[in-house]
Amino acid sequence: MAIVCPSCNVDLPDDAVFCDQCGASLDSSAPSPAPALARASPAGADVCPQCHVPTIPGEAFCDNCGASLAAPQIAESPLPPVTEPEPVPAPSPAALDLIQCPACGADNLPDSVFCSNCGIDMQQVAQEETEIEPVAEPEELGEDEPEPVAELEVLEEDEPELVAVPEPSAPTGRFRFVVRDTGAEIALPTAEGEHIIGRDDPVSGVFPEVDMNPHDGEHFGVSRRHAKLIIDAGLVFIQDLDSTNFSFVDRQKLAPDTPVALSHGAEVRLGKLVMTFLE
Repeated sequence: MAIVCPSCNVDLPDDAVFCDQCGASLDSSAPSPAPALARASPAGADVCPQCHVPTIPGEAFCDNCGASLAAPQIAESPLPPVTEPEPVPAPSPAALDLIQCPACGADNLPDSVFCSNCGIDMQQVAQEETEIEPVAEPEELGEDEPEPVAELEVLEEDEPELVAVPEPSAPTGRFRFVVRDTGAEIALPTAEGEHIIGRDDPVSGVFPEVDMNPHDGEHFGVSRRHAKLIIDAGLVFIQDLDSTNFSFVDRQKLAPDTPVALSHGAEVRLGKLVMTFLE
């Protein structure tokens, strides 16, 4: 007579001790299953891995001891911990072969062409300094630095010819810029008030009083609203308008929105456009 599992109601052989469907014990009163007699297993039959009693193919649990007949899972060996490579410390500024700006003395990275502090072309200044004969200083000079020496325009072969800037003459009352590379004069307003220096741009609706487009201003990095010329009581001031490529007076970088007085013969640089202020 077949046995019915009290847990899942599956028909089982009359000698089954555990349900081969759910593994429930078929004799709850017995403390432990009685060892079954060894049965001869036909060729190719499954054997319980726990009690080695032949089992019916496809059973989930052993009829004798209730052990699971599922294939044992192979425990995966833990992977070795991944060790992150130690960070390589960045070279300190002292370890780099820094170069010094010949104009303002600031330290710059190797192979730098323009100074990160004042924006001047360091290679051009270094070349000009080597071409100018050094001026002998008096033995007893109260100042720490020698007086500035006027730059000389040197003409070399296979290079664009530069026009020598004449020495500033006496003031004439006519404000103007003289472009260093071309010698072109740029007339400046003389009326008191504020006058914008930049580049005409009809698309943006910007029309400064002093337009640098005829002097290749865009190529030299002149902004549309680059600087402001302020004339007050006969004195002339220039104020940088937070331009992209900065403004300089006598090679000193101007702080944005800070007027600086211009004197006769002062060097004014907007971006890379170098000019001399005359009055």
